Amino acid sequence: MSQAPDFITTQQQFTAHLRDPETAPEPADVESRRMAIYRRLVYNNIESFLSSACPISKQILGDTAWHDLVRDFIRQHRCASPLFSDIAREFVSYLEEQPQQDLPMPFIAELAHYEWVELALGIASADFVKRELDEHQDILQLNLQRSPLSWSYAYNYPVHQISADNLPDKPAETPYFLLLYRNDEDQVKFIELNAVSARLLDLLEAGQTGQQAAQAIAEALQHPQPDIVLQGAKQLIEDWLQRGIVI
Repeated sequence: MSQAPDFITTQQQFTAHLRDPETAPEPADVESRRMAIYRRLVYNNIESFLSSACPISKQILGDTAWHDLVRDFIRQHRCASPLFSDIAREFVSYLEEQPQQDLPMPFIAELAHYEWVELALGIASADFVKRELDEHQDILQLNLQRSPLSWSYAYNYPVHQISADNLPDKPAETPYFLLLYRNDEDQVKFIELNAVSARLLDLLEAGQTGQQAAQAIAEALQHPQPDIVLQGAKQLIEDWLQRGIVI
């Protein structure tokens, strides 16, 4: 088997050391002083970006656990994207791949995901769109779609409420449905949905009109007064249209 050229071997040693300086030795032909500069630059740049993306995660973990987690991310994870703006998403992928018992806190993967969503939605390239409706239109008959600046997720922990003074000790019995959206002032906001409103949004995205979706929900719930479900759906859709969540 042919040997790799010397520069490739050096490159492999160089990157291995930057990932894991405690285990992988420095390349023999690179000055230690220079390697120390590279080590600091690589780690500090990545850690700084993750600190900006996940400030609450960093705060509740504390310096030691946070830096241990970032160091393990650099050492273990192989990023699928070369873009610096995707580092936070890669960090979330790394956390999601870890066995929960190996994480410093059981909810940290979901919390980091929530923090990443706020960042990603804030820099998403889509433009805000809001349709002005005729007051005579029946919004329950419209074919609507979710705005590209409207993202929803279900979490096992109340990630929107977590802080240093409010740490959950176990997952909830029912998921938290959170709808995050970017408004016409480029501000990222969130709404906590319940299971019914989350289902309504899913059905609208699947191509059903508001009336069809409300009728399907009323049947699934076996609601004794379907008109109440219909009216509730209308109010929700009106609010979502005003916010630009559906278009």
